[in-house]
Amino acid sequence: MGNIKIEKPNLISELVDNMNIKELLTNEREIIDNLVSGDLIEDIEECIEIRGSYFKNVVFSNCSFRNIDLLDVKFENCDLSNIDFSEGSIHRVEFNNCKLTGSNFSEGNIKNVVFSESILKYAGFAYCKMKFIKFVNCNLQGATFLESSFNKIDFKECKLNEVDFTSTILKGIDFRDCEIMALNLMGKELKGAIVSPGQAMELVGLLGVLVK
Repeated sequence: MGNIKIEKPNLISELVDNMNIKELLTNEREIIDNLVSGDLIEDIEECIEIRGSYFKNVVFSNCSFRNIDLLDVKFENCDLSNIDFSEGSIHRVEFNNCKLTGSNFSEGNIKNVVFSESILKYAGFAYCKMKFIKFVNCNLQGATFLESSFNKIDFKECKLNEVDFTSTILKGIDFRDCEIMALNLMGKELKGAIVSPGQAMELVGLLGVLVK
């Protein structure tokens, strides 16, 4: 599973360095081929399209982007805490060293996305369709993947303590280098998942087995 191929964002070599991103977001429905660095984006509640853009050191505050279309976008060192990306289409996107605490991706269609070195505590991925996704060295404590559809998902050195995987099929997913204490699920979801012997002892209670 660790060898899954993820398509990278397709960014042009010369992006437009946009110094008036708040005005652009307020007046336009789309952001295309922009470089946004060291800015504060706040109080935006619009369904927009962002394509071919790179956000670096940007803080998103009180932003709701429901039904957003994100295509070929890179976020680096950004704070997207509590952002609403629900029901969005997110394709060929990278989140590197980002803060995504409480972010909402629920009911989204997410494909070819990498989350690396990022904080996703209590993030919501309920009812998502997820394909070709990598989480690398991320903290997902308390995140929710309720009834999500997983296809080619890789968790690498992640903290998954208290994550809710209820009714999400985990077959083929390798959890051996992750922390998986106090998972919230019914037990059947674990069929075919790959865990270490120590993790198996932690999970055995979820399967209704008593070890004496």
